[in-house]
Amino acid sequence: MELARGDLPTVATPAAMCIRSLEGINMLLRLLVALDREGITRGHAWRAEGKSQVLSHLIRVSSPAASDTPEAFAEQCQGLRIAAQRLVELGVYAPQWARFVEHALGWPGAAEGMWWLHAHTKERGWYLEQELRNAWQAEISEYTPLKSDDLLDGAADVTWFKRVHAALGPERWRALYDAAKFASSGIGHSRARLFADAMLGQLNEAETVQRIKTKRHQDSVRALGLLPITAMGDGATQVVLTRYKVLQEFLRGAKQFGSQRQASEKLAVRISLQNLARSAGYPDPIRLEWAMEIQALGDLVDGPISISADGVTATLSISPLGEAVLAMEKAGKPLKTAPTALKKHAQFVALKEQQRDLVRQAARVRASLEQAMVRGDTFALAELQTLVTHPILRVMLAQIVFISTDGAAMGYLVKGGKLVSHDGTRNAIGKRAILRIAHPLDLLGTNEWHLWQQECYRNERIQPFKQVFREVYVPTRDEQTVSDQSQDHSRRYAGHQVNPRQAAALLGARGWVVRMEEGASRTFHDEGLVAWVNTTTGFLTPAEVEPPVIETVHFSRRGEWLPLPLTQVPARLFSEVMRDMDLVVSVAHVGGLDPEASASTIEMRTAMLRESCGLLKLSNVEFKGSHALIAGTLNRYSVHLGSAVVHQQPGGFVCVVPVHAQHRGRLFLPFMDNDPRTAEVLSKVLLLARDAEIKDPSILKQIVRVR
Repeated sequence: MELARGDLPTVATPAAMCIRSLEGINMLLRLLVALDREGITRGHAWRAEGKSQVLSHLIRVSSPAASDTPEAFAEQCQGLRIAAQRLVELGVYAPQWARFVEHALGWPGAAEGMWWLHAHTKERGWYLEQELRNAWQAEISEYTPLKSDDLLDGAADVTWFKRVHAALGPERWRALYDAAKFASSGIGHSRARLFADAMLGQLNEAETVQRIKTKRHQDSVRALGLLPITAMGDGATQVVLTRYKVLQEFLRGAKQFGSQRQASEKLAVRISLQNLARSAGYPDPIRLEWAMEIQALGDLVDGPISISADGVTATLSISPLGEAVLAMEKAGKPLKTAPTALKKHAQFVALKEQQRDLVRQAARVRASLEQAMVRGDTFALAELQTLVTHPILRVMLAQIVFISTDGAAMGYLVKGGKLVSHDGTRNAIGKRAILRIAHPLDLLGTNEWHLWQQECYRNERIQPFKQVFREVYVPTRDEQTVSDQSQDHSRRYAGHQVNPRQAAALLGARGWVVRMEEGASRTFHDEGLVAWVNTTTGFLTPAEVEPPVIETVHFSRRGEWLPLPLTQVPARLFSEVMRDMDLVVSVAHVGGLDPEASASTIEMRTAMLRESCGLLKLSNVEFKGSHALIAGTLNRYSVHLGSAVVHQQPGGFVCVVPVHAQHRGRLFLPFMDNDPRTAEVLSKVLLLARDAEIKDPSILKQIVRVR
């Protein structure tokens, strides 16, 4: 009825606007033919009744059927004489058809280009049906490592754009460029076009800078970081530094506005810095920020900064853990809080703001260093020697084990360009050496992993993230067996039920993209691989009766669906994916299986307890399977190393309630990650090993004294 209608709505119009899914090439092409004169109407109109609006909505919610092929689509388009321009508009408006449109046009790279436009034309307020939105975001995640939130904020994937433009050529790219408006409902397409012009060198840098200074145009701020860097060597460094200074000056000017305007301008600068890093060829945007912020830290590079006002001295310094600490004293006595008069002092306000920036920067640095290890990023020795002048990086890099890419040396980086091993041996490396952050698999391969752990405890070394005591996962014998049932997937977590929203949040924080009816995926762009976790009902679906059950984990090449044999998956990626899954089944678990029985987690806690007991000279603790067995003075105890549940023998369960707070006494953990369960396990074992010293009456009255 809607296909045959005129300008006036029909009785079926409201029902048509409520349709959320259509399948098949035939239906799509009938809709396109019916729109021949009006053309596609972009955007979303609530309760729209116009012919073009209704038919455009139906096109957007349509999708290929399982039996549809690009060849059949191309043949039917040719028979109906659908114009190339209309096909381009279709692919940009409904990118689920992009692969079919690319085949019909015969334009290699067109599908990627259409997805690039979709990724870069969206803003925070854009609307799309949630199911379709999730599907589009999942598809985009296979093309770019950028998070969806960063794309919404204005980040641009330079490498992806260059790949698309090279494949299409200027003329075909222009056709997509002109159709960009169909990818947005507002002015998002203007942003995408601005970014594309910037990356193609079609923006004048002087005019862009002038627009930033006079009009404070935020998209121009973002675009500044995308302008090509044509200079070489020191010239390129100078270009980057000049643009960095423009951004910092813009940021300083934001202080004259209200809080909301300040927040939006700070966001524009943060995104521009990320864009500038990608344009300059840095593998991680924060690597550029490190290099540039060394210039911006000023006096803090040389030591603490102090100011004095109204008889109070405030000092900003970097702690041995790489944290920014602001201490105050008056007449030689420390103050817990700043006096009211000092809080209004301009110098103190600036110092307090610098501390907040450094705290946020430290969190970003820790996360970035961990991701650099996971990705296997390499560092030139000269780059590391420059980075250690950064006060936060200097502290963190000193606690990380590095390995040369040729495997000849491993250790902590010290002055003079040497790596110190666990036994104190200093290994010299060449000035042109290339290093990377050692993964625990590297330590495992040396058969000296336990010695590195001992050194960590012996020197009370606190790493910025779990490295030496990180859980490692290797393929089991069944997973390595070549058979039709097990060669291409892992079932080690099969049967675990998880809370869907909690699992989705955990996975999302670690770079996974939730696919509502399929499970979740994580793309490793450098390796061109995608990890998949399959569940019975997917995540975030209306399946309220039973939570989703994890079935399998498998890997495939990006853009393909055929699972890879697990033996072909890099060991580092396999371990990290299984570590993510272990986290999900441990934290988001809702079923009847014991989620705390992960072998890798148990092994790490056993290793930490063994080293702690050795340092404290506790000989009454032994380890059997997943339990620590303690021969106390009052009784014997068993502590589960996964759940931290305590039993006495005889006597049964003992309730020891942990204090989950930021300050957990003086218990030493060799990493800065927030791991309260590990802290709980260690504290209970060490407490019960010295049960004669327990003073807490609530614990003592539960213990059955048999000695």
